[in-house]
Amino acid sequence: MSEFIARRDDPSKPHLMAVLLSFVAGYLDSYTYLSLFGLFAAQVTGSFVTAGAEFVTSDYGIAGKLIAIAAFLAAAVATTVLIITAREANRAVLPWMLGLETLFLAIFAAILVFGPTVHDARDWHGIVAGLFAAMAMGAQSVLVRLLMKDIPQTNVMTGNMTQLGITVTELIMTRRRFAGNLRGDVADRVLAQVWARLFTVLTIALGFLVGTAVGALAFATTGPPGALAVVAIVGVLALWALAREAADIE
Repeated sequence: MSEFIARRDDPSKPHLMAVLLSFVAGYLDSYTYLSLFGLFAAQVTGSFVTAGAEFVTSDYGIAGKLIAIAAFLAAAVATTVLIITAREANRAVLPWMLGLETLFLAIFAAILVFGPTVHDARDWHGIVAGLFAAMAMGAQSVLVRLLMKDIPQTNVMTGNMTQLGITVTELIMTRRRFAGNLRGDVADRVLAQVWARLFTVLTIALGFLVGTAVGALAFATTGPPGALAVVAIVGVLALWALAREAADIE
């Protein structure tokens, strides 16, 4: 079964695609935190913490956060099943998984834009909106893990910060290892590999950070309509992936 989940001979996807997905995750996290009273749609760890704290503070917002955590997990399971099924049938996978994420984000945005104003964490339409935001991030987490070769997670920055520390240390130790012979073929190859890993994880982390800032600014200036931005970005990525798949087939 595992060969259908992660084929290591899959072609690498454009790095920009992963950075944009990281931006989307950061943007959405800011949006849900501000509009849905402390919900972290992308960083499930944050929702665990706030939900746990609410047991002590007796905050009424715990139900929505627990539902969002369950929705994230359900979407992750469903996305994994869809990827395995599509690969067994030798069908294109990434465009449709991005399309699924776009659908979840569109429902989330539609509830915020066209639904009643969310006044507090008990509003049922706010809870439903958070459910679809979490499902979008659950789908994204799986598609990046299973379909994007050599790309770190785009919505879990704790692990990426750990990897950043490891990679910086690798770079320092590698330079020390090849001290006096930094222009040799082996040294060039090893250093290039380390620099590539550092560039990848750093740009993913920066994409998320910029996304959180832009998301907060967009919410402050536009309110609910700003949520449409993530729908547009992931929708364009789905079309881009579909075009790439079509070109590969030709």
